[in-house]
Amino acid sequence: MTVHLPSLWHSLRLAGAGLLAALLVACGGSSPEDPWTAFAQQRLDWQACDPDQLGEEAAHALTQLGARAQCTLMRAPLDYSHPDRGELQVAVLRVAAEQPWKRVGAIFFNPGGPGGDGTGFAAVQAAAWRYAKPDSATGQLLMQLANRYDLVGFAPRGVGASSPLTCESAELNEIQFNLSFDRSPQNVGNALRNARLEADACRTNPLSPHIHTEATARDMDLLRALLGDRQLNYIGYSYGSWLGTWYASLFPDRVGHMLLDSSMDVGADFDAATLQREMGHQRTMDEILLPYVARHPELFNLGSSAIALRATLLALAPAIKSQLFSALNFNDSALIDRNGLLLNAGIHLNALREQLPMADADQLHAAIDAHAFIPAVEENQAAAFFAHRLADRLLAAPARASILLAPPAAVNVSVRCNDLATRASEQYWIDVGNDYAARYPFFGGAATENPCLYWGAPRAVRPPLSAAATAVPLLLLQSRYDALTPVEGAQANLDSLPNARLIVVEDEYAHGVFPYGDPCVDEKVAHYFLRGAVPARLSHCTGKLLAGDVPASAARLVAQAAQESTRDQDFMARIRRQIGVPAPRGL
Repeated sequence: MTVHLPSLWHSLRLAGAGLLAALLVACGGSSPEDPWTAFAQQRLDWQACDPDQLGEEAAHALTQLGARAQCTLMRAPLDYSHPDRGELQVAVLRVAAEQPWKRVGAIFFNPGGPGGDGTGFAAVQAAAWRYAKPDSATGQLLMQLANRYDLVGFAPRGVGASSPLTCESAELNEIQFNLSFDRSPQNVGNALRNARLEADACRTNPLSPHIHTEATARDMDLLRALLGDRQLNYIGYSYGSWLGTWYASLFPDRVGHMLLDSSMDVGADFDAATLQREMGHQRTMDEILLPYVARHPELFNLGSSAIALRATLLALAPAIKSQLFSALNFNDSALIDRNGLLLNAGIHLNALREQLPMADADQLHAAIDAHAFIPAVEENQAAAFFAHRLADRLLAAPARASILLAPPAAVNVSVRCNDLATRASEQYWIDVGNDYAARYPFFGGAATENPCLYWGAPRAVRPPLSAAATAVPLLLLQSRYDALTPVEGAQANLDSLPNARLIVVEDEYAHGVFPYGDPCVDEKVAHYFLRGAVPARLSHCTGKLLAGDVPASAARLVAQAAQESTRDQDFMARIRRQIGVPAPRGL
């Protein structure tokens, strides 16, 4: 049977218009003068996407997806309580189902943040699913998802190609240093002043009162209706779990299937999330990264004692610790070798600085070139590369600058401060920062710099989480050692949502798990979206071995390939790909 796609999409749009009319009647009807009508009955103008707006990885995915990927701008009310008070635009990317005659709906994506842009993210996911391995059961299931669902990414209001929010002022910030390693009154005072300046810059932007999770959840519901879908299917990562449960609390009867991957404690607040993150980073450092590096002295040349390595790192100069620990990546366990090489680079750079305290930039870089970091040639080259990058950051003179928060950072501040109130006491956050810096000496203390201290009342009213408990079963997915959203948050969500199911991937710290490349995880998720099947209330999957722990035997490599492992067995090939990858920010 041949299906003419333009005719099909025309039929779907007509069906969507009928659904919208039915919804308006159900809500008491509408009149031509009703300002909501212009939003609820708009036609989305789908066009070819601009790859320059989506990033390199998404642009590559677009070439694979062809005409199935299209973009549009949706008009949304500035204020849903008063839709006559203006509007803004929300950028949307849709990858149409590969087999539209089997379409069952759309899956919306949110990559986290707050402030993450999901447009390109959806294109990358769509390409990965569409071109999964067809000779494996897991690959076939991912392809079925691409066949039956539209995959929809959007830029939440304020970011990306949506109406942007920028926070700026002519005020100059204060020079401040890492709050984990410098808790002096002057440095803490500078951090608090900078937080106040950021809050003031954002609060004075007339768009910022309308940037919060409540509005984004309603934007998703408007888009769902315009697509002609009765229910919303959703995959949210990190902060995306907060957004997803907010939506489920507002519209529990409109939830289809919802995966909350690497979730925050959605019953708590952003303050708790920040503090959990400081604990989570320290735990992953102590229980995963340091023991791994100590197990592989042949790769990292840092000895075989995790305890001794920890003491060495604590003794580094504060400026080097600041640059080193901000460069580590705790989002993706496939980058663990990069982290180990960074530790080597930081420790050896500290030794060179002690040997050459008066060296200028040229002299320090020359010393790095002449230094032996690791006996193996290629590993030594990689460690030297990271030492050069750390040295550049170390030698960069700090300078005061005017306040400027680009859209992702501006949205992050506005959402956090507009969603919920914080404890408005500087001394409280100074004390908490001192406590956490002592408890978690590599990562604690940053919570002191909290712009929401100076924000005033939040703009949104969080709906009761109990409403989400009446939605269809929600699926939670979590790695045991997630540093950014620790497993305690997912467990709290399971306890507060009797309709939820939780999958925990043991011995893993990936932040953002699905797709994992392992049947235990991916097949459970795929069956959930394809058949509505849910696993046990709490289930467990075995995490993948870390790269250096994988035995090099041919039998092991064959088994690894059969399980669709995405890990490359060549150490330096991994490192070459990883050099230059920035450490992700946000929740």
